[in-house]
Amino acid sequence: MDWQAEYAKVVALDDEGEASTSITSKPQAIKTPANNVLAFLDLLLAQEGGEWWTKLRRRANRALVTKKNVSKSTKSDGQDVLLDESDKKKLKAMKKRLAAIAGDLIVKLPELNASVSTNKSTKVRVLQLQLLCRMLRYGVLVKKHKEQRKQLKKEIRGLLDRVALLLDAENPPSLADEDERSPFQEFLQPQLTTRLQLLLPELVKFLLRAYELDDEEETKGAEENDTLNALLPTVRLLVAFC
Repeated sequence: MDWQAEYAKVVALDDEGEASTSITSKPQAIKTPANNVLAFLDLLLAQEGGEWWTKLRRRANRALVTKKNVSKSTKSDGQDVLLDESDKKKLKAMKKRLAAIAGDLIVKLPELNASVSTNKSTKVRVLQLQLLCRMLRYGVLVKKHKEQRKQLKKEIRGLLDRVALLLDAENPPSLADEDERSPFQEFLQPQLTTRLQLLLPELVKFLLRAYELDDEEETKGAEENDTLNALLPTVRLLVAFC
């Protein structure tokens, strides 16, 4: 798979393409470029993880329903309940493959800031793609790489802040509905969380806490994951159509 080409396809989309390739029926989501970026991520995960990853996601989805029953005092992130030794080895290998791909797609911040499009939709897509690449790259940095982890986490937060401003400025939540979530909140939780929780539990937990989304009802994540699992077989078509 030529991931440079797939990446370029998502960046090159126009507004008409975005509307026609929406993967969710929510009106608010149709107005944002996140769907195409998420389709790219789904394709990447499905391609590199294969059938094993799809099955593991389904197991994780079932586990989310009962996760509230796990003691909050435990230091486990919940993965030990789901993964046997074979799963752990496959997950580690998958993280390495994803990190290698992401590393080739990362654009350094000075170059990114100088080259990002003035078109809002394109800008959001590029920032989201670069965010995903950095998150996947972060997944293989062990704790002894303290400075690299610190720098990458800082860049991830910075990109998320920029994405939040652009998404929410374009489609602000209604003041009349206190329960309505902003486009950025939907993007981070559950859209990113349900896709990356198994790969990057520590980073996902950190980001949810940083943006005060860690208290979201977990069963909502399970419901969203059901939808995502149903969409996995059509990911290739979505990206190809772009």
